Amino acid sequence: MFSWFKKYDVHLSPAVRGTVLLDGKPLANAVVSRELHYDKEYVDRTSTDSDGNFSFPEKNIRSRKPGGLAEMRTRQVIVVQHQQKNYLLWYLTTSSIAPQQAIVQRLSSLNCDLTNDEQEHVFSNIEKPDFPHSTFSICRWAD
Repeated sequence: MFSWFKKYDVHLSPAVRGTVLLDGKPLANAVVSRELHYDKEYVDRTSTDSDGNFSFPEKNIRSRKPGGLAEMRTRQVIVVQHQQKNYLLWYLTTSSIAPQQAIVQRLSSLNCDLTNDEQEHVFSNIEKPDFPHSTFSICRWAD
């Protein structure tokens, strides 16, 4: 009867780990921002270390929105700023409020060189194989 008061666990992002390079060399002290959108915007920032590495913790919230009538989508955007220019490391939109294995895998190993062209990457959706994931990024993965 009062289901609209119920709060649900909403997974906004798995833990993120990555490396930022410039012409194959680590880029130190670059500001990396992660923006997560699900009804509200959640933003956190960090800087790359001397080896170009950065990370963000997993992000989960509690929300009443999944119990509503409208379908909510989560948007994940990760950018790095270098010389007053933003480079897109990750852009993905999903309707899932639970962790998705392929996204967890990709976000655990962002390998990004600022000299790479931004591309669309389509990859398997392990939980729903008929609906592949699509992200835009300058990062590359082994597969």
